[in-house]
Amino acid sequence: MAQPMPRFVDFQHARLVAEPPSGAAWLHEIKFDGYRMQLRAERGEAQVFTRNGHDWTHQLPELVEDVAELGFEGILDGELCLLDAAGKPAFSGLRAAIGRRQTAGLVFFAFDVLWRGDTDLRTFQLKDRKTILAEVMADAPSSRIRAVEPLPQSGAALLAAACRMDLEGIVSKRRDSRYVAGRGETWVKSKCRLAQEFVIGGWTQEPGRHFKGLLVGVHQGGRLRYVGSLERGFARTPGLLKRLQPLAAAKSPFALESPRKSAEVHWVRPELVAQAEFQEWTASGMIRHASFVGLREDKDPAEVVRERAGETPL
Repeated sequence: MAQPMPRFVDFQHARLVAEPPSGAAWLHEIKFDGYRMQLRAERGEAQVFTRNGHDWTHQLPELVEDVAELGFEGILDGELCLLDAAGKPAFSGLRAAIGRRQTAGLVFFAFDVLWRGDTDLRTFQLKDRKTILAEVMADAPSSRIRAVEPLPQSGAALLAAACRMDLEGIVSKRRDSRYVAGRGETWVKSKCRLAQEFVIGGWTQEPGRHFKGLLVGVHQGGRLRYVGSLERGFARTPGLLKRLQPLAAAKSPFALESPRKSAEVHWVRPELVAQAEFQEWTASGMIRHASFVGLREDKDPAEVVRERAGETPL
């Protein structure tokens, strides 16, 4: 039955697992390190939406033009990435490229098609949506839009290969799965290294000295819990302090496990989200040897919780 195409569709997300699933029921793809985006095309006009439904059409003019020229009416789901010289996603430079309006070189990796014409494809099995996606992407006007194809290796073999290439990991999806918003059992992700988003609640800087690090946390039971500091990787975002200073606050935003206030601690309103990599979670729920990767402009701080393999975040 024909249906009007919605402005925006809530995303399906992958649940973190310790190891990728095995068996013929699953297909496996490389996990791209970028911003999750949704492309919508109708009557020759295109729009781009972030994972929270914010309209970024005006920030990505080249991509919008290519989508409009695709000759496709519908909705695509995928990841916006900046590729380095080796062709690998480089998250740390993505936001800077968008901020400088140097977006011509960004690439959208389409891994699903949710709507085509007046047909809602979310009820179709994934294997059938992949066939439709391949048909749509056969006429892509440039390399700025690329289809993500499942790879033939087993999940374990593909994860090992991704880790050797210093990629983030892989995503495994059931071939017969429908597209369902939220996190469930049919899409799972396996990572090469511990990495996730954290809410920034402050920074450390001794009086008259250089910037030292970020104080970060995750939501737990509706409250922000301090989980440690990020102390490396800030050369990737030279304007970070300028983003933090206008958010200065008199009190700690951390309701749980907040560090003590000292001369080097500066609180901020918890409005920014940092992507970070770290060595491990300690038994007391703190992160160790953590490095800053970049700011996530596409994620709402209220969504940030600790990711645990085998658990579905609330």
